[in-house]
Amino acid sequence: MNIARVLLPCLLLVTGACHRQTATADTTPPPRAVRAVTVVQGPAEAPIVATGLLATRDEVQLGFKTGGVVHSVAVRSGDTVHAGQVLAQVELAEIDAGLAQAQASYEKSTRDLARGRKLFAEDVITREQLDDLGTAATVARAQLDAAEYNRGHAQIVAPGDGVVLRRMVEPGETVAPGQPVLSLSQSNSGHVLKLGLADRDIVRVQLGDHATVRFDAYPQRRFDATVIEIGHGADPRNGTFAVELEIADDPNAPKSLPSGLVGTASIVARGAGATRSYLPLTALVEGDQRAMTIFTLHGDVVHRQTVAVAFVADDRAALVDALPADTRVVTDGAAYLADGDTVRVVE
Repeated sequence: MNIARVLLPCLLLVTGACHRQTATADTTPPPRAVRAVTVVQGPAEAPIVATGLLATRDEVQLGFKTGGVVHSVAVRSGDTVHAGQVLAQVELAEIDAGLAQAQASYEKSTRDLARGRKLFAEDVITREQLDDLGTAATVARAQLDAAEYNRGHAQIVAPGDGVVLRRMVEPGETVAPGQPVLSLSQSNSGHVLKLGLADRDIVRVQLGDHATVRFDAYPQRRFDATVIEIGHGADPRNGTFAVELEIADDPNAPKSLPSGLVGTASIVARGAGATRSYLPLTALVEGDQRAMTIFTLHGDVVHRQTVAVAFVADDRAALVDALPADTRVVTDGAAYLADGDTVRVVE
């Protein structure tokens, strides 16, 4: 009995101690799951950012050779057209009257010339008079050719397969010669973004420079583009230089990008060396541009580090001082870390 009285308290003490140790072990938090990326190197200078309008590469403005009253417009914006299809026509009454007058003048001049040749053979008229009749016939023939040409161009014909982008006039309106009536995009011509760059930016751009483009209509997408044209003269209206970016084909892009979309381009000038470290904006935890906090990964332990941001390019920050090329930084989950925390990196 005495032995039992002694052993029972001891057993209770041991059991309690084991329970406390188990409870303590159970409360140790597991490593926090985070995502991490490797720092990349990029241009030392900030990209050139500009806004422009989307257009098709082979966009053409169609109009009538001669002015007049619009008789009909057979298509509307968005319609698909085929090569040779009649798209619009002006009233023909005045044009037909001019053609008839030119035809009559030509026929009269040929009759006069034939009669003049007979009279010249009979020595009734001089060589000079005969030459004048020949000149009159030649002029009449040229006028008839012009009238026939105008009659043949009293309608607008599609130069190729494509889509109508804009319809500028309606039947009954009076148009001048060459005035745009329809804007047509030829099929499979691709898209370009037309920009206007300031003089300080145009000197940095080269043909072939890479760019990324974003449209407000597709805020979650980025389109790759390439500089294909650079203007060599400033627009006198605003002092900017014209630049065109060709939008790269993307099978995952929307099937139709409407002409006229507003796009923002970020052009990476090739003259800028790859001397800065770039990391995702999600890796920046707190601070201001001169002192931002990031967490670098060393094995399964993170260390707090302060960096300065030189500029922001799209969704990445370029740092003032470069980090080692193989540096890994925490992105998702960085806001919940402290210096020295153990983490578990997930893909």
